[in-house]
Amino acid sequence: MKISSDIVRVLAQLARQAVAMGIDYKSLGIGWHHPSSRTSYRRCEHRSTRSPASRQRQKASKARLLEVLASTGDSKVDMRSMLIAEFVREIGVAHEASLCETATWPGVVSALDAELLLPLRALNECRMLQTMCGAPLPEDELKRVVLSLTEAVLKSSTGFAEWRYSTPRGKDQLRGLSDHQITLWREPTAREHTAGLKTHEDAVGELGFFWATKIGGPSHGFDYESQCILPLLANARHKVILVSDPTWTDHPVGRAHWRLLWSVGCGKRQPEPRLWLETVNADFEAPVSSEGWETAVLTHAISKADAMGVPLSVDLMQATALHSLLGSSRDVEEISEKMLLRASNAIVEASDYLSSEHDWVQDADEITMSIARALYTPRRKRSLEATEDS
Repeated sequence: MKISSDIVRVLAQLARQAVAMGIDYKSLGIGWHHPSSRTSYRRCEHRSTRSPASRQRQKASKARLLEVLASTGDSKVDMRSMLIAEFVREIGVAHEASLCETATWPGVVSALDAELLLPLRALNECRMLQTMCGAPLPEDELKRVVLSLTEAVLKSSTGFAEWRYSTPRGKDQLRGLSDHQITLWREPTAREHTAGLKTHEDAVGELGFFWATKIGGPSHGFDYESQCILPLLANARHKVILVSDPTWTDHPVGRAHWRLLWSVGCGKRQPEPRLWLETVNADFEAPVSSEGWETAVLTHAISKADAMGVPLSVDLMQATALHSLLGSSRDVEEISEKMLLRASNAIVEASDYLSSEHDWVQDADEITMSIARALYTPRRKRSLEATEDS
């Protein structure tokens, strides 16, 4: 009996991600003992992958896949339904009836194409009990967030991105933007740069966000301090700008956190949106030079700020590079301002730039301390302000 190519691909991906790369997070839990780069997971040689618990689970996964293969000659068997159920089992949510009912073949195919078996397994099987500093976390609420995003991933090929921007808190985070600005913020903007570099806000579907925090700074990884990746996954205000290099095609090699925040306003300044850019991190194992990355990411950010008519806020360490790119000091000013963080759809927030706590419960609106930044105001916005003042 001939098997459809999409079924063959899913079988191969399940074998790769559950058997070869499989880690038993239910036994090992989360922590800094797991791989710190995507390449390390793919190499299948890390102690987490080779642990007795993981080996035992890999063996069980292999046995179930062989059972699925054995049923290929039975015309009464729906192979796609069997593989959907197997993926749901592999990520640890087979007991969640509503999720099992809403999972679809396109959703599972997209999740496997994005290598999400391990990230989803870690998020669903591991307990998030405390912040990095030891403060208690609302475990049940975080579990609901994880189930919601997992259901969104499996609902359709674009279900995850659609969910991120359609939740009540997600909509509130973007409240105040025009419909056009929201459309521009949501789009997975991409730009080509010199030497073949590409900056991109992942791609349609945004499933690359799950692996983004394994590019440098692994404390926000899905199996290190799992709660720290939830703000990126669950909030409409939070994205990443990824850097792809033509000399390393396995996966993106650079990453910068990228947020849509709101200033509090003071004196003559009214509260207004900010495109908030953080530092560029490099993959630990990709053998490429990071030369030109900061320029590429800043160019990407400036272009998006110009298109949206929203000021761009960067760290003071990036001010010189920003001045150089813009070619005019009048476009950039140093400013110290407080930021409004509207309630996080992830229940928590995580950032070394917005707080000294690294990660914390952020279940309600919150105002940050005053933060010194370099601010670029697009000409389009300045001309509109001048018109309003006249």
